[in-house]
Amino acid sequence: MNPETVTYVTLMKLFWFLTGINKMDEQEINTLLQSDLFAGFTTQELTGLLDNLYYKINRYNKDDILALSGDRCKDLMVVISGNLIARMVASSGKFVQIDKIGPGRVVAPAILFATHNVYPVNVLIEKEVVLFSVSRSTFLKAMQSNEKLLLNFIRSISDINRFLSEKIRFLSLKTLRGKIAAYLLSASMTQDNTLKVRIKESRQELSEKFGVSRQSLARSISELEDEGILTASARTITILDKNKLRNCE
Repeated sequence: MNPETVTYVTLMKLFWFLTGINKMDEQEINTLLQSDLFAGFTTQELTGLLDNLYYKINRYNKDDILALSGDRCKDLMVVISGNLIARMVASSGKFVQIDKIGPGRVVAPAILFATHNVYPVNVLIEKEVVLFSVSRSTFLKAMQSNEKLLLNFIRSISDINRFLSEKIRFLSLKTLRGKIAAYLLSASMTQDNTLKVRIKESRQELSEKFGVSRQSLARSISELEDEGILTASARTITILDKNKLRNCE
């Protein structure tokens, strides 16, 4: 590295320090360490990487819009706190919730280096959100010099592609009854195969996830209750007949 480059890097670090752009607190660093992108990093490895990386910590308020469908994806972003909602909206105004992106998640990793790198969905702020942000070119250089970071990013892209494939199949190939059944069976599996499934989402959030009205969701759940397949109350649904639930289409 020549003297001019050393001087430039030194001045940039001084600028970041004075402006506070390049500062993260302990909790924010811990969130990054728990993310898939920095899986396997020690605190020392991550802070060493950040010391030589120009990044930003951006804060957004509830109901702000991070990106609209068609906007270019120019930065690598990781959620530090809060939640983002990814929604696909039709011209009629009807929308389907594609994903909820919480702390530690990377925002649209599969879009960042795409030939047509534009968001296919609207990305909204559900509540106050803090984002770790790095420009695409800066992140590319970081991956070129850090194999662990590169492999983690490739894994994130693979995981999101699998998620989207399952989401497309879920939304396009199943009836509402089938969607409810698939959701409950999956939730049961993640909750130690319990028959009493705790529902994290509200009925409104579930209807958005399934791409239907709240009334349609309530009607289908009532029909499943009448058939003796399940019972529902508030945030708990008890599966009475798992075999019949599996056969719902």
